[in-house]
Amino acid sequence: MEECSNTGIVIQMQDYSIHDGDGVRTTIFLAGCMLRCQWCANPESWTPNRKLVFYRHKCVECMKCAQACPQNLIPCKMERPNDACTACGKCVEVCTQKALDIACSEKSADELVKKLERDALFFRYSGGGVTFSGGEPFLQHKFMRVLLDRLEELGINSWVETCGYFDFEAVQDLIPKFSHFFLDLKHMDSAKHKEFTGCGNEKILENAKKIYATGVPMTIRIPTIVEVNLDDNNLEKTAQFMKNSLPTATIELLPYHELGKAKYISLGMEHKFVKFTTPTEEEISHAYDIFKAYGIEIAEYK
Repeated sequence: MEECSNTGIVIQMQDYSIHDGDGVRTTIFLAGCMLRCQWCANPESWTPNRKLVFYRHKCVECMKCAQACPQNLIPCKMERPNDACTACGKCVEVCTQKALDIACSEKSADELVKKLERDALFFRYSGGGVTFSGGEPFLQHKFMRVLLDRLEELGINSWVETCGYFDFEAVQDLIPKFSHFFLDLKHMDSAKHKEFTGCGNEKILENAKKIYATGVPMTIRIPTIVEVNLDDNNLEKTAQFMKNSLPTATIELLPYHELGKAKYISLGMEHKFVKFTTPTEEEISHAYDIFKAYGIEIAEYK
């Protein structure tokens, strides 16, 4: 019997998402990831631990948070992360300015499904559904196993976005339950991949081939970054890999952005933020031309 869990650590549920698959979708971001991509826009996803988030620009220094803290801390003044802080949320409850919040909260399957049921009509009429993302969602496969079964019973289709770095054998029973896979290929050179993410790419490439072999439709996503992977040599090698190993997979290029910088600041992780260069429209167009030359289709969602 496969392992299941009725609870999981959720970063957030994003309603009415139109960039993560067909139709109107709700994206469920699950915490935990083995990679440490230098351009990551969701640093709160790296670990499943509860985290206190502080939005300094909203704070009026009323000190209600300090009065509520059972650890006698001053949440709006302390350095983050702080081992003494248990992220109990007492300060969040009394902050009238919404300057404090908790990232990565435990949620039950019942809690999530109840909300998704209310949106089922939107999913049905738009051809949408639920997309699992992260972090790396397959690290919480016990929780996903329960959610996928519940969604299947409700007739809600599920897509997933993965970095590809997970134990395939532990999740292979889940693969056919998805209608579509988004899989990131960040760099074809394993040494470069390790330099920018902390891990080599061998497991990712093997998992890409194993997932493709199941017949579930796949889109390869590349976070395109000038200093990292936008050179023609890497793009050519990626296109060759797709043509040889994933011939019917489509390609989607995601230009680098700095939208995650505010999260690094609110988590007290600004020192870990690395600034890269966003590619121009011309550079993205040129990159797509390389994939087209290999007969690889550009991803389109309805």
